[in-house]
Amino acid sequence: MLAYKLENKTMSDINDIINKHKTNFEDQSHNTSTVNGFQSNNIEHLFNKDLKKRIINYNNLHKDIFHMHYIEYFEKGFQKEHNHQETEEWSFILYLNDAIGDTVFENFIFSPEKGLLVLFDSKLKHKGKKSFNKKILVGAIKKK
Repeated sequence: MLAYKLENKTMSDINDIINKHKTNFEDQSHNTSTVNGFQSNNIEHLFNKDLKKRIINYNNLHKDIFHMHYIEYFEKGFQKEHNHQETEEWSFILYLNDAIGDTVFENFIFSPEKGLLVLFDSKLKHKGKKSFNKKILVGAIKKK
């Protein structure tokens, strides 16, 4: 597991893309672990190679990002415990704003802080506590 902060310029570029396109996103939350929130379809195609590299600049993993989706939690929205081991080798969560609603792994807890990225093995189970106004970008790396 690896956690680090992204540069302000990178965060601004990501948020600009999401804000420009989010009215076109399709809500997929009904088929997911997201409760009381909006979860987009795959929006990976909106991010160019340079921006992906600024997001994941570790072991060339940015080259293998194949899925990214946006989640916006409504009041008391949360994420049921789950993992991503069936679809990818690595996953990441990028907090797009400061908010309420920690992400809980077995031995780690992360509080939503704008620009914080958590890269983790897709086998790790995790969940999101009840949130307020939390916005995240979730990514999948190395398709299985």
